[in-house]
Amino acid sequence: MKQDKINGFNENQILQLYAYLVAYEESGIENYKSMKALLNEHPELSNIEQAGETVTRYKAEPYEMKDIDFKALTNKVYLTKNKGNLLLSFLAHLRNSIAHGYAVEHHGRILITDYASPKYNPVDFTARGCVEFDIINRITDLLKQTNL
Repeated sequence: MKQDKINGFNENQILQLYAYLVAYEESGIENYKSMKALLNEHPELSNIEQAGETVTRYKAEPYEMKDIDFKALTNKVYLTKNKGNLLLSFLAHLRNSIAHGYAVEHHGRILITDYASPKYNPVDFTARGCVEFDIINRITDLLKQTNL
């Protein structure tokens, strides 16, 4: 039986990505402006930094983003915006990439792409990277266990 794919993702992967979106929204993590503020109220989320520490996060200028071959990356993400912490920024960009249909499966990893608001300039990248599925699953599990 043929299994349909969306952006290269099979049904199980799509469900895993959806679980991340739900966990992210339900956790309320977007309300925190820094990891320090988040961890002051929820020290149990210190594990989220450990789950995400294998993803190298770089701050980049928008003009640099077009030249990044993110298909060649593994567990590296380039971000133009920093919400007070590169981990929080990464989680937000990952959420946006999945929610807006810009996430694509590539050799068992997730290619992440996020753009500036179209009202400004839709071709400006705000994030690009490539992350292993296992990392997303670990972060999802941690967010699910936390009742913010």
